[in-house]
Amino acid sequence: MELLYTVNAPEGYCGIVPGRNVLYSSGVGDWKPEYVEALTKNLLELTKKFNGESFAYIADPSRMNPILSKEVSAKFAELHNEVEKVGCKAIAFLDGNTAAMKLQSQKHQNMSEAKGMQVLHFRNADEALKWFEGLGI
Repeated sequence: MELLYTVNAPEGYCGIVPGRNVLYSSGVGDWKPEYVEALTKNLLELTKKFNGESFAYIADPSRMNPILSKEVSAKFAELHNEVEKVGCKAIAFLDGNTAAMKLQSQKHQNMSEAKGMQVLHFRNADEALKWFEGLGI
């Protein structure tokens, strides 16, 4: 997917979907707590482009290895909290084809205190973007 303001790192990338108030990130391989902290920082910086308007977030963990660390899981739960605080109304996980990743991403949402966001799982970004349209994002 083509993105604006893309931030690249060895463990993945993030950016903004053109013409939409939608963040997108994709991870690769094994993740450490500092990777999640950097992703959170980068996502929060990107949200400034939305000028305080509501937004949504597509997270693609389909190329990530299973997360076995409690510390990494806790950092992902914190990420949910942080994006909700700055206006995220929905998260779409592109993990619909992998049951293990779907369970992990749902676990991170459940661990978080971000209960005001809607969270669903999809096979691809087009499905997620259509869902966001229905939510007015």
